[in-house]
Amino acid sequence: MFTLAFLVALGCDGGGGDEDSGVPTGDSGQVMVPDLPASAAYREEGEAFEPVSLDWGCLDTGVEPTPGEPVDVTFNLIDFQDDFPVDDVEVWLFSDNEIANDCSGPMCQMFTTGTDGSAMVTLPANGWYAYRVLPKDGPTRQQSVFGVFQYNEPAPASAGPVEGNSVSGKTIDLIPALLGISREEGTATVSGRITDCGGGFVENAVIRLYDPDGNLVEQGDLGDEPSYHFFNGDASNNLPDQARETSHRDGLYVVVQVPVIDDRPYRVEAYANVDGETRLVGCESARIFRDAVTILNMTPLRTDAPASCPAP
Repeated sequence: MFTLAFLVALGCDGGGGDEDSGVPTGDSGQVMVPDLPASAAYREEGEAFEPVSLDWGCLDTGVEPTPGEPVDVTFNLIDFQDDFPVDDVEVWLFSDNEIANDCSGPMCQMFTTGTDGSAMVTLPANGWYAYRVLPKDGPTRQQSVFGVFQYNEPAPASAGPVEGNSVSGKTIDLIPALLGISREEGTATVSGRITDCGGGFVENAVIRLYDPDGNLVEQGDLGDEPSYHFFNGDASNNLPDQARETSHRDGLYVVVQVPVIDDRPYRVEAYANVDGETRLVGCESARIFRDAVTILNMTPLRTDAPASCPAP
């Protein structure tokens, strides 16, 4: 069994790579991501994760979807942990998938969710969009809302509903408690789900995060330092698992206590076992924010991946 300390070993600058596998190497050529167990894929069915066929058929061939004409969409804001609708919260929605410092531009729609947690918006059909959930102080931690930023969300092809994630004060307190740490003010949390070409949640994948200068965000030894974690794979009570070293059947990851050095994008890489070989399976970049959760789901590596991503 490998350790997360080994996973994020010192000396990797993120720029190198094995030409065949896409696995980054250090200056001496050593592989910096260990051999991973065989991957599997799952879908959530009720209160269980059911196995489905693992599909990497689109790896290195897909592209970011081309947005179409605007369609009417119902945006439903749902609590990440407990799945209830979240009302009376301000949301900024960016139809160009770029989160700005304000909502004054033509690509941003500002709205407040209604009593059922929803609002009507327009989105370019089939395109990717991003949104920001603004923080809100409530009478209880359950009713308080933490700042959330999410990228690469797929818009529907025609009129219909989409869901956004809200993170309560209760959840933002619970995650560090389960991991045995205290949340550091001014740091960021980066989280998301690793999926295959069929949308299945990938088990036994790992994540690495790089700052805007290409430096690895290293696994720390202390509670106030960055750390990489995965979840317990329990669909009825899905929580971070302090001991888990690869993604579970839920495909979820979280990196906590991330220092934000400036407004430039950070890069997230996902690795998994593909046909017996550990390789890069996803790479995305996004700006992250202090005292907030940035959600960046890891879909299969595409040919038009961000320029900072290593070659497959």
